[in-house]
Amino acid sequence: MDQKIISAIDIRADKVICLIAQELQILDKGKILQLIGIGTSKLSVNCLKPFSLETAEIKNHLDVAISKAEDEAGISISNIYVSISENMKSDYIEHENKISNKTITEEDIKSFFEAKKFRDLYTDTDEPLHSFPISFKIDNKKSVSEPIGERAVTLHTRWHIISTSKDYLNKILDLLNNQEITLKQIVSSHYASSLAVLSEDEADNGAVSIDIQKNKTIISYTFDNQLIGYDTIKVGTYNFANDISQVKSISLEEAELVRKQIDTMNSQRIYEKKLEKYFEIYSSRAEELSRIIKNVINKSKFSSLVSNNIILTGYGAKSLTVQKFIKKQMSESNFRLGSTKKINGSKTYLDNPSLASAFGLLTYAANHTMEGDKDEPSSEKRSIFSVIYNFFRNL
Repeated sequence: MDQKIISAIDIRADKVICLIAQELQILDKGKILQLIGIGTSKLSVNCLKPFSLETAEIKNHLDVAISKAEDEAGISISNIYVSISENMKSDYIEHENKISNKTITEEDIKSFFEAKKFRDLYTDTDEPLHSFPISFKIDNKKSVSEPIGERAVTLHTRWHIISTSKDYLNKILDLLNNQEITLKQIVSSHYASSLAVLSEDEADNGAVSIDIQKNKTIISYTFDNQLIGYDTIKVGTYNFANDISQVKSISLEEAELVRKQIDTMNSQRIYEKKLEKYFEIYSSRAEELSRIIKNVINKSKFSSLVSNNIILTGYGAKSLTVQKFIKKQMSESNFRLGSTKKINGSKTYLDNPSLASAFGLLTYAANHTMEGDKDEPSSEKRSIFSVIYNFFRNL
């Protein structure tokens, strides 16, 4: 039985999370990912962007989360995957490749990474994080979901690109250099969340992941196992607490405690706990957010492909009131609370939708081989996106 250690850091506005897992290769059962260490460090209630903190402060949060995870796992980590939730943008690029009436191979699809259109994504200010081939057309007339093996003169591929700023990446690299930890790859948090919670059928046939974070809500659209797009709503759990704080003239810290209490209560318990004076404020914001979510999904060009399955994740996903309103708004869709799949560990952690983006990093690491990795020469894992990291690493 072979084993491989995978570590991940999820840097968010509410907390820093460090996870350590071991990938076990078991005869007749394949690979199993086992959680062996977890560490967290909570950020202040009024923090909306972790990298706006002083370097010493965010470094301390990283130290705390990493140390806790290492102590629990009984090992020291040397390299890590990192997720980010800020400073990202989407672009869509059309790429044409002349096949000359030959059979299409994976190398023909990967030729995009050698094209000028891809190289031009690396600018003085931005770099790509992820590239997803979201549609294929053969000879400008026949659309196919899987072009490999088809014969064609020309292959047209539409790519969804997620990029971030170089300044933002440099801040992360500087922090990890201080930790003496090697960065394996940076991954967008909403992509990681969808990897953690979507079933194979949902990812293939279409699904919407609603990730309610502290400072925003991100709606991700997945179809044919690709992240085909996402939208951002500038409303998160901070807005619930801030509403209560402003209207009732209490501190933000007190309001956040009230918000957390209401999250897990039904109307009867809210009355019993004498929280009804806060609930109307909370409920109004929850209803507003659910309406915005529905409108954004319905207006999305991807709605017809993905809206049959709605999965809720994130820091605010445990709110029973938010769940009720979204389920009511999206009554014609299958709706469920997201829980982490394909990882072994405590159900307390795996069933917590707030940890989905962190666990998604482990899933990503286990299923994406970085080109240049020397420890897995015979790995069966495939990723036509792994060449992206070669560009990033060699800059």
